[in-house]
Amino acid sequence: MDTNPFNIAHIITKRFRNEPLDSYEQHVLDAWIQAHPNNKELFDELMTKDVSMKLDWLDNLDEESAWQRIERKQEKKYRNHFLWRVAATIALICSLSLSVWFLRTGINDEKKAAAPALSIAADDVRPALLGAKIILANGKEVKVDDTLNIASSSSIIENELDFSNESVTRELIFHTLVVPAANFFKITLSDGTAVWVNAASELRFPEHFGDTERRVYLKGEAYFEVAKDTERPFFVETEEVDIRVLGTHFNVSAYGKNVRTSLAEGSVKVINEAQSVVIVPGQSAEWSDGDLKVRTTNLQRDLAWKNNVFYFRNDHIVHIANQLKRWYNIDISLAQDVPLHNTYSGEIGRDVNLSEVLTMLAFVSDLKFTLNSNKLLITKQERMKK
Repeated sequence: MDTNPFNIAHIITKRFRNEPLDSYEQHVLDAWIQAHPNNKELFDELMTKDVSMKLDWLDNLDEESAWQRIERKQEKKYRNHFLWRVAATIALICSLSLSVWFLRTGINDEKKAAAPALSIAADDVRPALLGAKIILANGKEVKVDDTLNIASSSSIIENELDFSNESVTRELIFHTLVVPAANFFKITLSDGTAVWVNAASELRFPEHFGDTERRVYLKGEAYFEVAKDTERPFFVETEEVDIRVLGTHFNVSAYGKNVRTSLAEGSVKVINEAQSVVIVPGQSAEWSDGDLKVRTTNLQRDLAWKNNVFYFRNDHIVHIANQLKRWYNIDISLAQDVPLHNTYSGEIGRDVNLSEVLTMLAFVSDLKFTLNSNKLLITKQERMKK
């Protein structure tokens, strides 16, 4: 059977338009439909919709432009939810190089049981919102609902602090930006450095930097675009390592004891008490189990969250579940029969409800997702023999 995803996508697109298929194309389509229940379910759903839907943008699908086209559709506020789902599915087929019906590494050809792979028992869960709070040096909390520029919005902070003692102003005054789960935030520091802070993260920063260095403290994940200042190096300090830069773009993921620094532009030095390494664009420095290693990295994957995308490439379900937990602020349980070593691939925007992400994951895996309120149960789908 022809399993080329581009050929399959082309044939499906022709059927969307009620264009005739030749005998070979019909054979390929029939074989694809029969290969897996997911394929038949998707095809049947498509064929029950109005075939006069505007699908001109599906012409000349290619790997590089598929998701760009979908993002332009998303900007129209999902005026046609079903059309968006069709677009996402077809682009998913075209953008991945594995088999059409399964994108999980090492999956076999057994069919799934007829039971649905997704169950929503209550209200859907909306994506994260822009918002955070700042814990000021004096302990007071200030809620912030928009992006914040410390240099131009210092009154937000100054109005809450007592500057009657002039000596205080000469010292470094640190505040803490707290971004809870189901939130994200962008802050511009006093030197012009822009920081995108991911959900379930904290950034401790000074109101004004000192004369010799610029230093912030991170728990969680953040992407930095550091303003150049050759006289004052910039440090990102985590519980395990420090990152030293002069002016560069990089991502730091420091959830727990493992710390991963991925470089997009410039040069950074990652420092631990016993080791230090310098990385160049396209590399990451990973601190894990007491060791610091440099690896070639996939920047599209590492920076996907900053670009508001879920981008899974050969990711284990625990890694995927952690991302969903932080972004949607939900409790996730894995059944004992869920294989932790299997990997999955898929891509979808982060500005969608949880059910849409789970639909994509169900399509590319042999897992079942049951959502009840803010609790998600992941189980292995029962299989039946051919």
